[in-house]
Amino acid sequence: MRIRRIGAVARFELLSVIKRWSYLIATFGLPLFLAGVSGTVLGIQTYFLSQRAAQSSQFGLIDDAGVVDRSEFSSRDGQRVWSANGSDVVLYEDRDLANRDLASGRLRALYIVQEDYLRSGEVRAVQSEKTPLLSMRGTTIEPMLRSLLRKSLLEGRLEADVQERVLAPAHFVRARLGPDGDQTTDLSEALDLLVRTTIPLFLGVLLLTALLSASGYLVQTVATDKESKIVEVLLSSVSPEEILAGKLLGLGAAGLLQFAVWSSMVVLVAITASTALAAVVAVPWQAISVAPVLFVLGYLFLGSLMLATAALGANAAESQKLTMGWALLAIVPLMVLVVLLEEPHGIAGQVLTWIPFTSPLTVIIRLAVDPSGIAWWEVAGAIVALLISTWLSIRIGARLFRVGFLLTGSRPSFAELWRQAK
Repeated sequence: MRIRRIGAVARFELLSVIKRWSYLIATFGLPLFLAGVSGTVLGIQTYFLSQRAAQSSQFGLIDDAGVVDRSEFSSRDGQRVWSANGSDVVLYEDRDLANRDLASGRLRALYIVQEDYLRSGEVRAVQSEKTPLLSMRGTTIEPMLRSLLRKSLLEGRLEADVQERVLAPAHFVRARLGPDGDQTTDLSEALDLLVRTTIPLFLGVLLLTALLSASGYLVQTVATDKESKIVEVLLSSVSPEEILAGKLLGLGAAGLLQFAVWSSMVVLVAITASTALAAVVAVPWQAISVAPVLFVLGYLFLGSLMLATAALGANAAESQKLTMGWALLAIVPLMVLVVLLEEPHGIAGQVLTWIPFTSPLTVIIRLAVDPSGIAWWEVAGAIVALLISTWLSIRIGARLFRVGFLLTGSRPSFAELWRQAK
């Protein structure tokens, strides 16, 4: 293949796409529009929730069973009030007054400890029609009331230390042994698990989105070229391999440029978060460092197959359907993500590492979860396998690419495709 002619095709395809107003609007206008809409919606929600949080969060309590410890309540404005976590619980002796406050909206809910509470454990919760459907603090009051009732039942019956342990039986501090023998505990362990599972998932979605974005330009250009028959003229002076490689590089660069603009904010946030968490958790830098290489190789391999199969479609809609299969093969590791997270170096992980369709994501997942369990030669072997597969896909794809264009108006048979591929 002649590099100069590949570069000429790539430049033509790239410039023909990026000069379109639709491309410029979609690339730069869409992120700004989405950011503006998201910021406006988030601002409105934040204002609404802050206003809701600033409102009085008051609940009523009627103790028909006589089990609640009155000493927990303090006197305020002629009422007995128990405050916890920003919520007030008013103890009512007068049921009619409690119902009036509930009906007026002063109380968000009224809890009534039934007379047979010691036998049934029943506490009736009554809400008025003025109570908001979604309450920020309504979901936290009931655990607080359970704690109050539990403490009231134990008061004076057990020693202070025993009573405290009954109320809070255990505080679990989880630890995990790291690769260097160091233990990460509590928050560090949780963040470490979150980082190691989120990064592979994010990179998988990134790869799939880039493939789908770039495939749109590939299919559109192939359909346009088939209608104008311009490729038939090009084949007289440029080989199919050079056309395929040039289109792949040019259109792929346009698609990746658009996606890079879309994801720039997300990437910046991810890098900032990784840098901030580096002092707390073990960020999988090995997976992050090798991801760009695997990402580009995976795109070139799958993109060449997409470009070749798109030429076999009779129209743009059919070409789009033919190319979807390649993108779905790339996310097979996400379909078995649970298996790879539990046993990253098991049989499934080792097999998927050597399959070109699945090796980019599989290697990234294995490096993110347990980098010490994957040998350097496996990573190098996966990269070499991708390079060889990309070269083969361009060679074979170029022949299918030629068949798809030259047999315009008739659908090539499987026998013809197999003969050309050989």
